[in-house]
Amino acid sequence: MSDELRQKIGGSKAGRRFLAQMRYFNAGDFAKLRGFMRSGYYDLILMENPVERRLLDLKAARRLHGRLKVCAVELAEDYALQVIMTAEKGGRRLRLMLTVNESYPHQVTHYALQPLDDDG
Repeated sequence: MSDELRQKIGGSKAGRRFLAQMRYFNAGDFAKLRGFMRSGYYDLILMENPVERRLLDLKAARRLHGRLKVCAVELAEDYALQVIMTAEKGGRRLRLMLTVNESYPHQVTHYALQPLDDDG
């Protein structure tokens, strides 16, 4: 990731959560990712989709796509982030959306990783 993109992302609460989660994801360190999600995700969100289920989804994404790299920032606000990622395997592009709550410790309230259509 370029310094410009890192600065744009890391300057927000949502961006800092994103960077931490992606560091564990790209390293394939799912034990640390589990701990991050347990403390860094809002309780009501985890009731809808528990940590272990989220981890299964992320492990499948890691196997399918490999590491993910930011290629564009679509939205970088203090509490919301939307980026386009490029997959290591196959070069597929994916949109990652993440929002955090406004009160400290800014836990994740929404996370979505969606493949983009080939045309767009």
